[in-house]
Amino acid sequence: MSTAGEIALAAPPTGDRDMAFWRAAYEAHAPAVLGYVQRRLGRLEEAEDLLQETFVRAIGADSFGTGGNLRGYLLRIAHNLWVNRLRRPRLVVSAPPDEAALQPLRDAAESSSSPEDDALWSGFRRELARVVAGMPEAHRRAFELAAVQGLSYAEVARRTGWTIAQVKINVFRARHRIVGELGDQIPYLERSTEP
Repeated sequence: MSTAGEIALAAPPTGDRDMAFWRAAYEAHAPAVLGYVQRRLGRLEEAEDLLQETFVRAIGADSFGTGGNLRGYLLRIAHNLWVNRLRRPRLVVSAPPDEAALQPLRDAAESSSSPEDDALWSGFRRELARVVAGMPEAHRRAFELAAVQGLSYAEVARRTGWTIAQVKINVFRARHRIVGELGDQIPYLERSTEP
């Protein structure tokens, strides 16, 4: 009988046995590999990406033979991928203002659960970009800083040199224009049925 570290290694996986072998390997070793990389990366999302890449590399490699320690082999791949990630320089790109204004909507759209939802949000994002681009500069800037970036009105006033009253007016006018032009297109907006 084989242990968790020695999943059916009597012969290397070939043909029809590939799927069953790697499914069993994933079930047996994924928690250990995930724990290993999560402790190093600190973020579950990145660890899950590295786990997936580890198994993709292992499945694609022809170097694993019979009689080896599969868990050790997978952990070595995960470790090497982690080291490569540490060596890779991080590219930091600032988004143009219009892109930043749309990021919360992109995040919401990416978390939608169906293709229909994705289509709704995609169309809405295009229309929102059009409306935001057509706003007067003061309204667009106030909207991006207060509504999108979440800055307080006082912080927006400090950054722009406007009074707090002017910030409130500009944000109100931007939101009013968006709702006026796109109110009937905003996905999942609950509308009141009362007069």
